[in-house]
This record gives sequence, structure tokens and C-alpha cells, in this order.
Amino acid sequence: MFLSKDEERMFDGEYGTGVEKAMKLLVKYGEAFDAERMVNVTSVHNMPLEPYKLLLEMTEGAKPNPNVLTTIHAFMSAFDPTCWKEMGISESFAEKELDLFNKRLEIYKKMQWLQIFTCVPFLVGNLPKKGDICSWIGSGLQIFCNSLLGARTNREGSTSTLASAITGKTPLTGLLETQNRYGQILVEPKGLDFKNFSNEDFGAFGYYIGALARNQNVVINGMPNLSVEQCKFLFTPQPVSGAVGLCHVVGVTPEAPIVDQAFGDNIPEERITVDKKCIEEAWEAYSTARSDKVDLVIFGCPHCSISEIRNIAVLLGNTKTARDTRLWLATADQIKLLATRMGYTGIIENAGGVFSSSCMASIPEAPFPDDIEVIATNSIKAAHYITRLTKGKIDVLYGTMKDCVASAISGKWVHLK
Repeated sequence: MFLSKDEERMFDGEYGTGVEKAMKLLVKYGEAFDAERMVNVTSVHNMPLEPYKLLLEMTEGAKPNPNVLTTIHAFMSAFDPTCWKEMGISESFAEKELDLFNKRLEIYKKMQWLQIFTCVPFLVGNLPKKGDICSWIGSGLQIFCNSLLGARTNREGSTSTLASAITGKTPLTGLLETQNRYGQILVEPKGLDFKNFSNEDFGAFGYYIGALARNQNVVINGMPNLSVEQCKFLFTPQPVSGAVGLCHVVGVTPEAPIVDQAFGDNIPEERITVDKKCIEEAWEAYSTARSDKVDLVIFGCPHCSISEIRNIAVLLGNTKTARDTRLWLATADQIKLLATRMGYTGIIENAGGVFSSSCMASIPEAPFPDDIEVIATNSIKAAHYITRLTKGKIDVLYGTMKDCVASAISGKWVHLK
């Protein structure tokens, strides 16, 4: 791989021993994918779960990089160091996580990485523009970055994003290159009433096509102009049921003003038609449980926008959650501050809800309270991961926001759709 003189100096340790280690890791990464050279990144989003010893070694002697905006992802495993007791997370799990969190926090401060602790960094300050090169963690974030923002990131792991935050570099490969961003599969809706589509219908749509598309680039033709929330629900499940890293929505995403441009004038390798039956198939994947009693209701996978929080508050009104039903709502602290100013936080907390900045999909350890047997959520991504991480010990029901709020109030599954 060709390295510039500046990159060679990083490789040789002139920038500090940690930078050298980070650069060597990126070189190996690039060589594995036959990258010809490195490119500069403008934006990095890191996972706060890297092995502490590795984090310590790779930041040794390193200085904050003024050319890279680096932010930190949501707290992992549904664990939030600020409200774990209210969430019912066990003390033994919390003690282990708190020690590691506090150690990592000192390094984040030293490196001046922004501690936003959210999986929606684009809503709170890390907003790259079309064509920017990024190194972002999180499959849902990666597809959102590529598809709606038109910025460019690969399916990165926590080690490579860490190395990019330190060096400001990443190998030029994969979805960073224009020729690899053209569509491969054409998806065409048939007979779907998008005017009456809920966000969760878009989630089911994305989950269905992700399983069929696998790791290929998707082009969806025939959708209306979508909101940010609708895009979030549509994009996020595709790398969950499959491994999609880029989804062009014709007329919405930056690189797909028309179908031909989305495909780079190439012929689609495959065509998929999505009708009402396909959407129902995705819904039915998480529509059964051993009991209709709901122990926990989850919102915020990915983290809730201010519009979503407002809608939850309106649906709750002056009601309370059922005595034995927990309500978790995940969002960025910056968004929660706005929700507090608008009066939404008080309504939700008075109802019995707990705000958290953690991962509602509970990746990777799922430390749910022992009394949780059935979870209701409006995130098909969370439904997918929780089901698998708990190995079927917890049943997950997928419903609309209205379904989930009604279930939190009644304590039993209410399906209004």
C-alpha cells in the first residue's frame, strides 16, 4: 500500500507509540482489502466498548486530532451509568461496567472525543455532508450515513474506528469508492398505501428487503418523500436481517435523483417486488409470545428524536404505566434537554418511564432484570437482537408506538394496528 510521507512518519512512530500502533493496524486492514492508499477522514464515531488495554495502548503519546470530529456511541448492553438502578440492572453487572467506563472516560477526555453517548450523532452535532469520508461504528448508523447523508463509510468495527480517530486516516476501499456505491438490487413497492404507513411499517419494509438483499446495494423506486424518522426506520433494519450498507431511495437520497443515476447506468442484477403480504410477513416474525403480559416497553433503537419523544408524551398524557411494567426510552442527553424544556420529560417520567442513553437492542450482553419475560417495542432491530441475545428466554413483541404505549399503560399486549 502506498503511504504518503506523513503517513510513513505515523507508521514509524514519530507521532507517538500509540499512533504508530493505530497506523499499523490500518495498514493491515487496508492490505486485507487490497486498498492502494489511505485517505483522510473528517468524522469518526467510536464504540465505548473497546478493550481498555487496547484503548490505553493506542492512545499512548497520541494527541487530539483537530481535523477529525470524533463522537462516542451509546452506552452498550442497555447499561447506563447514570440510571442503571432505575432501569433495574443488577448491581454486579453495574459494578463491572462502571469501573471500565470511568477508566475509558479519562482517555476520551484526554483525546477530546465528544461524549454524546448516542446512536444518532447526526442529530446532535456529528453531521457529515455528501462526499465526506467517515469511519463510523454501528450498522444502522453506517447505512444512514451512506444512504441519507451521502457521506461515505464502510462497515467498520470498533478497532478500525478507534485507529481512524487517532490517525485521521482510513484505507480507500469498499463504499468509500464511487464505483462500489452504485445500486445492485432494484426494489419496487406494489400496491402499498404509503400515506397510511406507520414508522413501524417502514421498519418491516426494511427488515424484509434486508434479508433478500444480503450485502448488496439496494435501490428503492416508488417511495414518497420521506422524513428523517421514516428513513431511520427504513434503513436501520436492513443491515440487521441482512448486511446492507447502502440503500438508495430514488428522489430522496443524494446519489439517487433518478433510477439510472442510482445504478450508474448499469442494469439491476435483481428485482424485488414488495407488497402488503411481504410487509405482513416481517410483522409476523415478532407477533407471538407465551404470555400477553408485558413486562417492559422499549423505545429508542435507534435513539428517539425530539418528534418521537413528543408523540410518546402526547400518547401517555396524564396516565401511568401499569404497576409491574417498566418503560425505557433511549435518547441523547442533548435531545432530552430539549424534551425537558418542552415539558415532555416530565410527562414520561411521571408516567413511570426512565430515560437512558444506552443501547436498547442490549448489544452485546442483554443484562435485563430477572423479572423480564416479555418486551414490547416499536423497533424491529431491537426485537431481532433481543430475541437472539437472550436465546429465546425473553419474548419480544413488535408493534406501533401506539401499541407500545397502550401496552405500557395496561400491562398487557395491545395491538391496535
